[in-house]
Amino acid sequence: MRYHGMALKLAVVCGLSVFAAHPIGAEESARTEDSWAALPDDQSEDSARGAAFAEHEIAAYDASAPASSAEPLAIPSQFTFPDDARYDRIEKHDRVNSIFGIDISHYTDSRLNLDDLKVKSVRFVYIKATQGTSSKDGKFVQFWDGMGKLDPATKVPRGAYHFLSSTAPGKPQADAFVDYVNLHGGIAVDDLPPVVDLEWDVTKTNPDQWVGHSQDEIVAETLACLKEIEARTHRHPILYTAKSWWSDKTIPLSKVGAFKDYPIWIADYNPKRKLKEAPNVLPNTTTAIWQFSDGALIKGQVASYDTSIFYGTNDDFKKMFGLP
Repeated sequence: MRYHGMALKLAVVCGLSVFAAHPIGAEESARTEDSWAALPDDQSEDSARGAAFAEHEIAAYDASAPASSAEPLAIPSQFTFPDDARYDRIEKHDRVNSIFGIDISHYTDSRLNLDDLKVKSVRFVYIKATQGTSSKDGKFVQFWDGMGKLDPATKVPRGAYHFLSSTAPGKPQADAFVDYVNLHGGIAVDDLPPVVDLEWDVTKTNPDQWVGHSQDEIVAETLACLKEIEARTHRHPILYTAKSWWSDKTIPLSKVGAFKDYPIWIADYNPKRKLKEAPNVLPNTTTAIWQFSDGALIKGQVASYDTSIFYGTNDDFKKMFGLP
């Protein structure tokens, strides 16, 4: 068997566990549901984000040797649950040590059948909760409560994530995130660690609002957000990002060491790297999971989904994410 996902597997074989299984504290907030405004279903902004990923995340692995659309992939371009989560089309055998999950938001069709996920080999779910200091995901409550109420036979771990906005400092964004999740029951001991999403901050007219902010400012505000979430939840958060976002216009890779203590959820949709199952990771960091597609299908379900993989056994997964 090929040695898939080396960067991800190293964290497992080295026995690295960076999460503590503690619930969010019972701190009270004066904020109510009306303190947050629901994010609009702005398809132009969603398309702009998609365009950024198409430009940067699906670029050829080797520009001098363009990828063939007909090339078979170990992780196929049209990934479908449960078949592709269970069977390796290239090596023609059942997959082992490969745990797949999805992330969802207000763009996700409300008809998503949560009871159907586990049987379709969807093993974990991250749900968008907030953005900035006063925006909430309008479907967070539906999905968060729904996941929490699943029967033990159909339940899979859930997690909440915050989209870091370029328009506000990091600490109050963290407080807004924690307050909103706490308003809806908080993070339980069997939930996944919280995530901060650092990527292209797009609008209708601006492909990335981070451009124009200083490198030191972006680093400082991201760290402030991560540290405040950790202080309030007693859970070590994950940083979601893509290597191609890092540049002299945002944060150069020379500054990646500032985040060495935080596990990375890396986004990389490149088809060549799917063939080798080796994402383009940030140097000198621990890659926990890899988001490889925003168009995976679930048989019998509507729409398509952002999909990620964790390399390791069930015990490895529990240890990495601090699950009981």
